[in-house]
Amino acid sequence: MLSMKGLVLHETQAGDKGRFIDMLTEELGVVTVFVRGSKKITGKSIAATQLFSYADFCIEQCKDRYYYQNAKPIRIFYQLRENLRDLSLASYFAELIRTTVPKDKQDNIILRLILNTLFYLTEGKRDAKMLKPLFELRFASEMGFMPDVLMCKGCMNHLPERLVFSASEGCFWCRSCYDKLNKNEGSDLYNAYYMSLAGLEMIRHITLVDLDRLFNFRAGDEVIDIVSRFSEAFICSHMSVKLRSLEFYHNIERNMKY
Repeated sequence: MLSMKGLVLHETQAGDKGRFIDMLTEELGVVTVFVRGSKKITGKSIAATQLFSYADFCIEQCKDRYYYQNAKPIRIFYQLRENLRDLSLASYFAELIRTTVPKDKQDNIILRLILNTLFYLTEGKRDAKMLKPLFELRFASEMGFMPDVLMCKGCMNHLPERLVFSASEGCFWCRSCYDKLNKNEGSDLYNAYYMSLAGLEMIRHITLVDLDRLFNFRAGDEVIDIVSRFSEAFICSHMSVKLRSLEFYHNIERNMKY
């Protein structure tokens, strides 16, 4: 019998016999657990196995399969169901984790990251537009895909007032070096995102600071917007993902503008 804390990322019904839940755990990474007769489970146990529930699980392992026995809820992010935009963003984060975190990855950083992100999202302490690039870039960094944020690839200037960050190359040039490079090559290069030093400082904060200080910053809407577009392109380029949940989130965002 195994005892572990986990966050439910996805549910799949398995006829009348039960359902499968995908959980992110510190000990086993992303693991799929079968919940027998889930329609008959009541009370705290059913709450603990619902989407975006963080609980202390007791699981039985039989060869390479896992079976739910019982659970004690720790935190249920129920508020996500009350806001479609927040739910769609959380679903995107969950799908990103499910599709990229390898099985048996023993690491509590990603679990802490998603739990903290969901907390700030449900409590309204940070706007969803800021949490999206924050999670994307820090998650990519923890998975081994950190962009090069130290200095211009051309002249090694580490504090350029204007710069161009390449999502596909994962590095930046000051505007002067990029213009020279672009002129020589004769075309716009490397999936480029033009931004100010404030954008670079936001990316540096997200990728470099301790997790305890990750959410302790503010940025203007224009800066958040360009960093968000860069972080999304960076994720798609380096982690080779194209997620339906991300498209759904963007549809919700567009509808909210009208």
